[in-house]
Amino acid sequence: MRSGGPRRQAPGTVTGARAARRGRTLAPAAAAVILGACSLPAPDGLEARLIARTEGLTPLVAAEGDDARAVVRTGLSLSPEVRTAAGEVAAAADAIRIQRAARFPALGLSIGGGVGDAASRAAGAELRGRQLLVDFGRTGRAVTASDMDMRIGYVTFQEAVDEAIVEILVAYDAVRANVRLLEVREDQVAAMETLQDRIAERTAIGAAPRSDLLETRIRVRAARFEARDAELALAEARDRLAVLTGQSRGGTVPAIRPESCAAPDDAGDVLVARLRLAKADLALADAEAARLPSLSVEPVARRTEGDGRMRMGLDVSVDSDLLRGGALSAAADAALAEREAAEAAVAAARRETVLRTRGRLRDIAAAEQRIALLQSQIDLLGEARGIYRDQYLELGTRRIAELLDNEEAFYDRQAQLVELRSELAADLLGCAASEDRLRSVVGVEGTTLYDLPLSGPA
Repeated sequence: MRSGGPRRQAPGTVTGARAARRGRTLAPAAAAVILGACSLPAPDGLEARLIARTEGLTPLVAAEGDDARAVVRTGLSLSPEVRTAAGEVAAAADAIRIQRAARFPALGLSIGGGVGDAASRAAGAELRGRQLLVDFGRTGRAVTASDMDMRIGYVTFQEAVDEAIVEILVAYDAVRANVRLLEVREDQVAAMETLQDRIAERTAIGAAPRSDLLETRIRVRAARFEARDAELALAEARDRLAVLTGQSRGGTVPAIRPESCAAPDDAGDVLVARLRLAKADLALADAEAARLPSLSVEPVARRTEGDGRMRMGLDVSVDSDLLRGGALSAAADAALAEREAAEAAVAAARRETVLRTRGRLRDIAAAEQRIALLQSQIDLLGEARGIYRDQYLELGTRRIAELLDNEEAFYDRQAQLVELRSELAADLLGCAASEDRLRSVVGVEGTTLYDLPLSGPA
């Protein structure tokens, strides 16, 4: 006979109700642990360094005023090229997080089912996780390559900022130069019209032939044509500056003296080429290790309709490419060729930098010499003006063509001097950009733009 007391359970067993309660208790905790492990990892690498460098820096905003520094700040905030480059840096940061996610647990949920005799499976739900254990450095190389892409993007962003500053200041100086050119041409028209009146008086009394007056009128028309061209050039320069900066008043760019005009080896095109070489090394290492396997574990929880139990399991996955019809060997050969090409690109970037530096220094030296020669020539032409006028108007020993040629040369040389000084200013700006000090010259070095610091190494 059975005893009337409670039946004793076997050691190590629980009832179905207790198991269900324990499952309901542990499920939220397990889900929280899994979701926490699957959350977005904190920034590291270049992204973390950039975030640290932005602390304490002030964001760059449009500034009031029409001085060079205020114009640069406003122009940078409006530049679509700078905004595009900043967006590419942000996209590269997201790409790093995508690659790094392979190191962390993944979690997926699938719900499905079918009806009818031919249905592939009964209705149910499956929760599957995945954790990569070993891939022989493949994920690490992918993360490093993405970080290098971000460094390239940041260098490109800095170059876009420098190019925008140069473009803004060149447009700013162009307005000033065209204002001065218009003044020169208006002075020329006024001087030629005064000379025309004097010659008309001489022609009226028979002291000069009518051909002299006709020649003078032709030269006056030509001077007015030059003045009209100067007006159009000034309007165009103001329109360009207004588009770039939102205002149309020009001015003098900051005084810059060249140091070497040479870009440091850890900046600019050379740095980009070196980073691409490092990426090629990583790609070659990936290609050479293509046959090495990756090991991952995949915990799974599955429940189907009609089955009240939650079935648990653990899969182990080993993935490896052993043979792909020669594609693995071809990929390794291609990676080696790309690595050699990237190495040659570094040498080419260094050579181009040297040639560009020497050419810019040569242009600056030549411009300074030409400015001195032009100024001397203008002084001589100014002295000759008075002599030629006296010889023609008072003595009658100078031909009208010589007098008019001297007048035109006097003003043409002044116009050339204005243009040459503007070209020299542009060369000096390019030199400062190559030396990686232009942002400091215009006062934006200690600021951020689109959450990126405008100074510092990549």
